[in-house]
Amino acid sequence: MKINQKIKAKYITDFGIRIYAPKAEKPYWRISYVDQEGKLRDTTATSERLAMEKASDIEKLLRNNLGNLPHNKVSEMVTEYVNAKTKIHSGGRAEWGAKHKRSQLSIFRNHVLDAVGQKKCINLTNDELVKIIESCETVDLRDHVATSLSALIRWGCAKGWLLQNSEMLLSDLNKIAKRKVKISGESKHHVDKREIPTHEKVAAVAKAAAQVTDIWWYELMFNLAAYSGLRFGEICDLDLTSIDLNRRRIIVDFQCLSDGGNKSRQLPKWDKKRTTIFPEITPNGYKLKANLKKRIKELNNLAETPVLQDGTSRKLLFPNRDGGWLCPSSFGNRVRRPAQQLAGWPKDEDGKFLWNFHSLRHVFCTYYFVDLKKLIGDVARSAGHASPITTLEMYIGHTEGGLDRLFE
Repeated sequence: MKINQKIKAKYITDFGIRIYAPKAEKPYWRISYVDQEGKLRDTTATSERLAMEKASDIEKLLRNNLGNLPHNKVSEMVTEYVNAKTKIHSGGRAEWGAKHKRSQLSIFRNHVLDAVGQKKCINLTNDELVKIIESCETVDLRDHVATSLSALIRWGCAKGWLLQNSEMLLSDLNKIAKRKVKISGESKHHVDKREIPTHEKVAAVAKAAAQVTDIWWYELMFNLAAYSGLRFGEICDLDLTSIDLNRRRIIVDFQCLSDGGNKSRQLPKWDKKRTTIFPEITPNGYKLKANLKKRIKELNNLAETPVLQDGTSRKLLFPNRDGGWLCPSSFGNRVRRPAQQLAGWPKDEDGKFLWNFHSLRHVFCTYYFVDLKKLIGDVARSAGHASPITTLEMYIGHTEGGLDRLFE
């Protein structure tokens, strides 16, 4: 058993087992280690010799269960983590989609592996992880990298790659990542009202989309997205079988996933199939049901059913010129941004639009929950949120009017 001197612990083995000398008030040796499940364990011995023997026995048990994983490189752990079928992360999804996997690989390659890729997992420290986060230039980037690192570390501890305590390794990581001014009492999920397009601006951008493309149903597409809560990939995959006009319902059981130009039909986000609803007429007077009926009639009159990029044949409500799935980048360049410009959607100081297509989902949630006072659980299910708590935190400003209520 190779032993190194340490300041706090008298000894620490290559397998991360710490041996602490007795204190005056506690006349026994303490052995501290992390078990196979990533939990911090403690045991004691009455002498230095017995402490060393006990540490040796614990190390043998750990090696038998973990092999040599802690002595492998961080880059090897990352490779295994990205390719593993089961992940440990907040989303609760067992397997990643191709697009998310590519995104995670990009984060690790660009921000993690150059810094600690060649380091042994057992020697990874909190200071090194903090430096990785601090090297990121923007708050959003720091947040993304910290989230990916946190999931990796917890997985590594659970699977035996890391013997360190996960909370110690990740100490203050998220605080550094989100170092920006916050409002006391406000959830981190809270969506500011300024981030939600008004009903007037929704109507304006929908009309503009039809004008810049000379295709009438783009106005329908924008309005439907705003008042049904459909994500872009979900609305792109809508076909005739998805719509129940009489009850104004839409079945959301698939989405179009675009990954590096390759398009495929996948389950919705979080693998959550759901049914959502839309109003007959929008708050700004657009006849949503009537125009949806008109679009369905057009599709029913098509002589041939278009072939999609995956080789299947379906009649999509909002296809590209060939009848297949829309491309997000082409849609953004050809439809969305020109329409936003024509409709006068606001921009930030860098000239970037404050709202995007996803902002239309916020319109749906606030319309039904805030304007129409519908039950939060019903809105959450229709929107496909992971939990009603998420919906509540996103759209209720906990601080707004608080001082006035206290004053009264």
